Amino acid sequence: MEMVITSPKNETSNQQRSPSFREDSVGPSNTDNPPGYGDINTFLRIAFVLLSRMGFLLIQIGSIPVENVYRIIFFNIFEVAIAIISYIGIGYMLTFGDSTVKGFLGYSQTFNFTKMDDGIMGMSAVLLGSGQISCFLVGRCHLVTSLFTSLLYCGFYQPVLAHWIWNEEGWMKNFDFMATKVSVKDYAGDLVIHLSSSLTGAIGASFLGRRLLRIKDLDERSVAREYAGLTQVGYVLIILGYAAYNLPSQGYEATKMPDNYIALIILNMVAAFSTGVFITSLLNMCICRRIYNYWSVIRCLQGGIAGLISIAAGVDIYDFVECSAIAAICSIFFFFFSILIHNTSLEDNCNFIASHFVSSIFGTVACPIIAKKENFESNKKTVHILWQFICLLIVMIVTIAFSWFVFLMFACCKLLRNKEEVMNHRRALIVAKNLPRKGCLQRLFMIDSKTDHITPGDNDRRKYLQEENNK
Repeated sequence: MEMVITSPKNETSNQQRSPSFREDSVGPSNTDNPPGYGDINTFLRIAFVLLSRMGFLLIQIGSIPVENVYRIIFFNIFEVAIAIISYIGIGYMLTFGDSTVKGFLGYSQTFNFTKMDDGIMGMSAVLLGSGQISCFLVGRCHLVTSLFTSLLYCGFYQPVLAHWIWNEEGWMKNFDFMATKVSVKDYAGDLVIHLSSSLTGAIGASFLGRRLLRIKDLDERSVAREYAGLTQVGYVLIILGYAAYNLPSQGYEATKMPDNYIALIILNMVAAFSTGVFITSLLNMCICRRIYNYWSVIRCLQGGIAGLISIAAGVDIYDFVECSAIAAICSIFFFFFSILIHNTSLEDNCNFIASHFVSSIFGTVACPIIAKKENFESNKKTVHILWQFICLLIVMIVTIAFSWFVFLMFACCKLLRNKEEVMNHRRALIVAKNLPRKGCLQRLFMIDSKTDHITPGDNDRRKYLQEENNK
């Protein structure tokens, strides 16, 4: 999503990925590909985002301990259907409706078939966002809670947030601040997707609280040998989904000066991902020292994803050197925050607080500071930086309020946890009363250089070794 500060002669703010006006708009008129024929990037976007949902499923199975792995599978299948139906039925209109309620809410009397590319983009956004929330809640929430959380997030909250930030008439996209026309910069959804979903999931996990699992109670299929490889495949699918989502559309390129934006964005993403993996691997070797184990390898991939998310706000206006610098700094934050979170009782086995929440905050703040395009280098750059920071705070406050209300409502109705989670939580509360504070904070999976932890396949290997010894 590009941030545009137009000239005094034309103060119409530029819409993300749809035609509008800007002072440097001398791009192609799209005569070679009329709007009626669609855009190949639209197909790639939705196809790889749907594949990324399979990636979310694989990393959840390989990282989240549950009594029954089929609970995770059903949750994801059901949630994809809810996300698509709720967005088509409600969310699309709220984001890209023909009219707006003072930039806060979109609406339309008829379904606008001229904005189908935008509709696919919005649908892809809710699929990614709901998938990230599921990494906190899957296997723990009651089915009713998961149903209504997905419905409210995909059908109402994220579309309204997208209207504020991405729609041409959105108030964050088109605002007069300190006698300056300002527009929040969020090209690929640092605020709309990554910040809102990871914060929502983290608040849900905090409501669920700690749990205590006995290893013998786990279904063997939840920690099977083959999941070590499948988890890495899952992360690859997620990376491809993020990459496809970042591709520019015809409408976006029509409002920009001619350039090879597809190659630019791909180069930036490759540079950021590689830098994130390199820095995280280096820190693993220098600090943790134990690098040849499941969780250390997975953390390196997560560091690459943190690098991708750190540049999402301005991936279309950075050069690869700026992307590498941003990803390097963000990877350091990611590494230490991941250790901090995993030494608390907060359930975040997929490391999304460090890789998504922290990275999206860093990327949103860094964008107007580092970028030299989109009028960020004007004499009023401080105003643009301040507006970006204000929008970040507003999104965080509104997301906290939304999530807190939703999960508090289900907690009061005794529908927050499923049956197995109720027992696990009860065990943890009993243990917490009888152990010292340090013992209460111990996690089932500790990513720490001095702590033994469970890796997929351990149970199977132990049984195999016992059988071999008995022979």
